[in-house]
Amino acid sequence: MSYPEEALAYGVERHRAGHLNEARSLYESLISHSLDPAVNGAALAHLATLHLKQDRVPDALMAAAQALNLNRDNGTALLAWLQGHRRQGSAEKSMDSLAQRSTHGLPPAILHEMGMCHEALGEYRKAFLCFKEAKRRISFTNLDVDRTLLLRYMTDITHARFPVLDSPSNNRESSVPDPIFLVGFNESGVTELGQMLGTHPGFRLAAEQPAIVEARKLLGDKEPMNLSAATPAELDAAREAYHTAIDRVATGDGRIVDALPLNLLASGLVRTLFPNATIIHCVRHPYDAVIETFKRPYALNNVTCHFDRLERTALSYAGIMSLADKLTETDGIEMTVLRYEDLMTHPNDIVEAIAFDAGISWEGIPRIAPRTALPRWPNYAKEMSRWLPTLTPIAERFGYPAK
Repeated sequence: MSYPEEALAYGVERHRAGHLNEARSLYESLISHSLDPAVNGAALAHLATLHLKQDRVPDALMAAAQALNLNRDNGTALLAWLQGHRRQGSAEKSMDSLAQRSTHGLPPAILHEMGMCHEALGEYRKAFLCFKEAKRRISFTNLDVDRTLLLRYMTDITHARFPVLDSPSNNRESSVPDPIFLVGFNESGVTELGQMLGTHPGFRLAAEQPAIVEARKLLGDKEPMNLSAATPAELDAAREAYHTAIDRVATGDGRIVDALPLNLLASGLVRTLFPNATIIHCVRHPYDAVIETFKRPYALNNVTCHFDRLERTALSYAGIMSLADKLTETDGIEMTVLRYEDLMTHPNDIVEAIAFDAGISWEGIPRIAPRTALPRWPNYAKEMSRWLPTLTPIAERFGYPAK
């Protein structure tokens, strides 16, 4: 591997780790000094995605266009170019460009973006078919994924009985405050709330990191079915494994904000390891949570494989919400329910309340612009119609009006 290629690989690594300014400097240096068109094109393409992440859409379009001039088939550049035009309100330009390409060989990410462009143009049936085909192609990226793992874990939780904690004093003495866990079904506000809290230096955001899995591994078959049998030494080791995993991705000494949605299912373990933890259950109208989760082009793993079809997404949602009821009503695990729609319209009130509860002042932090949380599912009402009877009772339990 040549030096420019090594520098590019390092830049991409820093980019993915969230060190955007460092990655940008590396990309721009390569573009200025490298004589290798392939390296230049790749650096331009990644620079375009970085610009998009930081809302510099015109800069992203310029970098993506330059990358495509070097290589018309650069998928990263093409995706950034399409997304940039859509975000500028010119989805028709993206569709005109895609019309010149065969859809047969398009990767899932490009097919998904085609769906987003159709959606922006009000062509919802075409959009749904693009999302459906993108998910079908993603499902072939790993044929060995274990589709039973999540279902077995959910079955175990159904039968598990978690240890009764008389008081938080049962926890070991520690100078490190217990984390704040943001949990819920996908696309229900966990990511948004985590990003909001992450703007405060007093919080340490661990976004979508399976740190609790590291704790589970040390407890073996005692989790979740027999946590009462875990010894204090085993629980201490599990806590240590959790903190080690968090420290790898979120350095510092701020209050940990663990934003992995389906930690919802591990709430019994969370309560056992961290009795003083705050668990915030983010909920969204079930119709919107299901369609938005189905639309999202997640990388395939043991959880996201259950979101590859709309019907599987709806049934997974219903099953997980049923377990959430069991965890709170039968097992007595306290969770604060936060509605996505309230978070969007009153973000400052909510983050300030969470910070106050954590003993952290929000003073001096830039205010967050409210957003209107318009329902999106009516655009796909025909596709959703079969699953509305399953989801409506859950919506009513969360206090959402009939639609």
